[in-house]
Amino acid sequence: MKYFAFSLLVSLSVGCGENLNRSATAPVSGIVTFDGQPLASGTIIFETAGSRPASGVIKEGAILNVTTYKFNDGVPVGLHKISITATETEKKAVMANPGEMTAFDPNYMGGGNSLIPPKYNNPTTSGLTAKIKSGTENVIQLKLESDKKKI
Repeated sequence: MKYFAFSLLVSLSVGCGENLNRSATAPVSGIVTFDGQPLASGTIIFETAGSRPASGVIKEGAILNVTTYKFNDGVPVGLHKISITATETEKKAVMANPGEMTAFDPNYMGGGNSLIPPKYNNPTTSGLTAKIKSGTENVIQLKLESDKKKI
C-alpha cells in the first residue's frame, strides 16, 4: 500500500511540469490600421489548431504584450487566424433601482459599441492571418477597412 501511494504521488507530480505540452513561441509586434489610421485601442487574438491561443493589446496602432503562456512570451510558431476587437470606452456600472425593469443592453459588460466591422471579431470571418516563425522578430501589418463601399 505504501508503494502504491508513493507511485501515485510521483506520477501526479510529474504531470505538473511547467513546460509540458507547450508549443514553442516567438515574439510578435506590428501595426493595426483602420481605414488607413492607427487603431486607437483593442485586443488581438491569434488562433491555430493544436495550440493555445495568444492574445495581446493594441494601443495607438501598435501590437503589444502578446502572451500565450506567460506575459509577453509571444505567439506559438505556425499559421494563425486572427481576430481583433475594438470597442468604445468602457461604460460606468449603473445600479438600477430595486424592482425597476430596464431594457436589455447587449453591451452591459461595459465594452461599448464596436468601432470596427463585426467580421474582424471572429477569426473565421476576419480574413486576417499571420505565419509566425521561430528565431526571428515577427513584425506584422494588419489593414482593417470599414464596410462602406468605395467608389
